Amino acid sequence: MSDSFKKTTEATPTKMQKATGATMFYYGSGAVAVGIKNILFASFVLLYYNQVLGMDPFLASSALALALVLDAVSDPLIGAWSDRVKSRLGRRHPFMYASILPFSCSIYFILQPPVWVAPDDLFLYLLLMSMAVRLSMTFYEVPRQALGPELTKDYEQRTALVGVATAFAWLGGAGMVACIYAFFFPETGVYTGSKALLNPEGYESMALAAAVAVFISCVFSTVGLQGKIDHLYVPPETGRLRFGDFLREARETLANRSWVVIFLAGLVFALFIGLQSGTDQYYNIYFWQWVPAQLTPIPIVQGLAVIAAALLTSRLAVGRDKKRLAVGLFSTTVVLGPLPLALRLLSEATGTLFFPPNGTDLLWWILLAHVSLMGALSVGGFILIGSMVADIVEQSQEVTGRRSEGLLSAGPALVQKTMSAGGVWITGILLSVFGFDAVEPTVESMREPMHRLAVFHLILGVSLPAISTYLVSKYTITRESHLERLETLGYADPPPETSDD
Repeated sequence: MSDSFKKTTEATPTKMQKATGATMFYYGSGAVAVGIKNILFASFVLLYYNQVLGMDPFLASSALALALVLDAVSDPLIGAWSDRVKSRLGRRHPFMYASILPFSCSIYFILQPPVWVAPDDLFLYLLLMSMAVRLSMTFYEVPRQALGPELTKDYEQRTALVGVATAFAWLGGAGMVACIYAFFFPETGVYTGSKALLNPEGYESMALAAAVAVFISCVFSTVGLQGKIDHLYVPPETGRLRFGDFLREARETLANRSWVVIFLAGLVFALFIGLQSGTDQYYNIYFWQWVPAQLTPIPIVQGLAVIAAALLTSRLAVGRDKKRLAVGLFSTTVVLGPLPLALRLLSEATGTLFFPPNGTDLLWWILLAHVSLMGALSVGGFILIGSMVADIVEQSQEVTGRRSEGLLSAGPALVQKTMSAGGVWITGILLSVFGFDAVEPTVESMREPMHRLAVFHLILGVSLPAISTYLVSKYTITRESHLERLETLGYADPPPETSDD
């Protein structure tokens, strides 16, 4: 054991070993803001700038990709910075408080270009607003996530904590989408059928509702967790951090084998996500041809299924190996995930009805069941992944003598988000090549472009998640090794006292 490790643990012990129910609630509630931001970027921002404002999809996706690269660079820097901060508000809270107002305002303005922004200036405006959203969220979410391993060191409760946060994130995302479909996009004389989702007025209401919800979530969580600051780890005095020292410490921390395989799995999955980013509503409008009224119940049911899965995953994981359970869940999604696209494309290719046609009740029920099941399975797997990453903190501390929650949780972002940015950029190229740059598009004119996009996504949906799942299977930390490590580090609960009576 290194001298630096002894100095760190002896001078700055961590008091909190398990989180209370209230602590888990406050921690999880902060994820509502993240869920709202994620759903806006995944489903509406690209569609808004391309199909509503008429911006070329390649330019729009390029702006989003460049902002994602900035996000990738900022994540590990903010994570490592917050690991070393000493202040009256602890290591994480100064960043979280500073981010709340910029995060909320930028969410509003990205969906509300001022009237003085000319069409030719939309690229620059989208780039700047995307950068503002992502950077301000980094200052909030990276430190908030890093609080998780500090709030509890219990093997099973870490899974529960990630599950609660995931449930709140889905509550925010699914709740926002349900409100969007139910209240913001009614059919009008001009915007009928599935094209109701292209009504500019709906985006005005969406922007305000999202900004207010983000603000409330961030304030509630940050203030609620402030009372735990005195119980959290305080880093030792290390002097001024030089860039060379930062690189050396980062290299030592990130050389962990379990971290490397999770990082590589995330890298492959980040490419998969990037190549699908922003296309959800293209499918709703042009492939499945839903109207907003039909879509309204779907995020509600899916959200309830996912929230239930998020809260039950920790119970399912009690006494089980996290890695094996995660691999099982992800393997199931690899098989079931691509089925609707595959069966619909097979029907079109053969002329045989393998999947219900658009507009039928059977199609609605099948897709509702599919998205709910896939959401529940995927979220269960990602909760376990988040808990597995938290367990790497103590394994790394045993070797390096440092607790690096911020760097370990945010470190993968530098490459993974860059990879995802490349996927977003490629998506913009493909949307242009496939024909989504058409002026005044109709459902009929988008039929062939949507077919090409669906074939492309089908191939991705089978290959990339399978590779990612295989890499997760190479993670090495077990329940037994983690418990032994907690005892070695002095974090294990003392044995109960026995009486001589």
